[in-house]
Amino acid sequence: MFCVFISITLKQFFPVYWSKIQKHYESSAPPRKVMPKLSPLDFHRKKELRCYEDREMRSAIMYIAPLVSYFVGVRRKVDCSGVIIDWDDANGQATVLTSSKLMRSPSERDDYYIVVRLENGKILLAEENYVDYYHNIATFKVNSDVKLNHVKLSSPPPESLQGVGVVALRRDFHTCKLSESSGLISTEYPYFGCELLVSSTCSSSQTGEGGPLITKTGQVCGINFFDGYQCVHPLPTSVISSCLDRWKNNGVVVRPWFGLSVIDIAELPHDAFETMPEFCGDSTAIVKEVYEGSPAYEAAVSPGDSVTALNEYPVFCAYQYAQALSSVSRKLGDYYTYRTPHIMLTVKGNPSRTVVADILRVDDMRFCCSWLGNDSDWSCMEPLVGSQTEPEFDIGVNTNVSLPLGFVTDTESESDGDTNTGMVDDSPDDEMRTYPDILY
Repeated sequence: MFCVFISITLKQFFPVYWSKIQKHYESSAPPRKVMPKLSPLDFHRKKELRCYEDREMRSAIMYIAPLVSYFVGVRRKVDCSGVIIDWDDANGQATVLTSSKLMRSPSERDDYYIVVRLENGKILLAEENYVDYYHNIATFKVNSDVKLNHVKLSSPPPESLQGVGVVALRRDFHTCKLSESSGLISTEYPYFGCELLVSSTCSSSQTGEGGPLITKTGQVCGINFFDGYQCVHPLPTSVISSCLDRWKNNGVVVRPWFGLSVIDIAELPHDAFETMPEFCGDSTAIVKEVYEGSPAYEAAVSPGDSVTALNEYPVFCAYQYAQALSSVSRKLGDYYTYRTPHIMLTVKGNPSRTVVADILRVDDMRFCCSWLGNDSDWSCMEPLVGSQTEPEFDIGVNTNVSLPLGFVTDTESESDGDTNTGMVDDSPDDEMRTYPDILY
């Protein structure tokens, strides 16, 4: 028997997948203009939020918190919340902001889809736009035949958020149900993520990652990141707006990468503080963690070393270090296209060392080191609750599906006494892949 082999991807079957995804989730869409059944629990949830200005809060909720999910075939693997931040009337296109966790699977991204689900249950296909692994943010473009409401990101300085009452929002993809948790913001670093992340007392789940944090006046002041336990911690919108402006103006965003994280010595837990060597010097910024294979790792920097200078600028605390790093990064956009300047960090330890940064685009996955998340191959993960799990279609049985070259049905193939499985022989070329075992 003669067979022709070609390399295929799951995206060739997208029309079939898309139809099945829409049909599967239509049944769970919320009914329109139907008053939900209320219980005493709803009363207590409302009482928790009574201190907020209801009109502004309702207005904010109406415009935000769609669900954004990562699909392989028809199987939903990762969910994040999001916020619609822009609408383009000319192209009928909205911009959705969420967590770059959705794009963090280390496998080749040939067979994935990003799907946005709105509060009314409508499902839209999203296109990757901006990915920033340092700040853990991403934007996606979605086309819509009706205008989608959006919110403007407020830009209060992070230090002004200390003690502000806020609400973290998240939405369930399968049911479209909105959930919220109230709490307070603190400018204290939550021990993970980039140095400009702040903390909150809002509780949530992993689905809340990428969702908006709103103030009592309905302003979006940050987006949330799950800490692996029970709380979400926001990246301030002033930081996000700066990143998106640089992307819009330059078309590329780069940052120096030393491969370490920095924390103030005063923010260490008491047991960690006791193990520190005697502190001396003007800087309270110390190295929290060093990532294997990084410039800091190669320079033999160790946790607990004191960070004293960035280029010629002295460093006195972790917050000032983060601000100086952001300032240097903004200037790099002007140089990146034609030369790469040296960015150097001075670390005082035993002995003192100088670390020369690698200059990387922010979509380089080396920036993921400081963030929490599952770094396994997401295409192999079990689907989420409520995801479609039944086979998409039967190879060689469904006459409405055109078989790609390389697939062989039982009636067309022959074997040497073995039961035919419907698969072609294994090819020695890794690029020539045969499925249907992955067509679930």
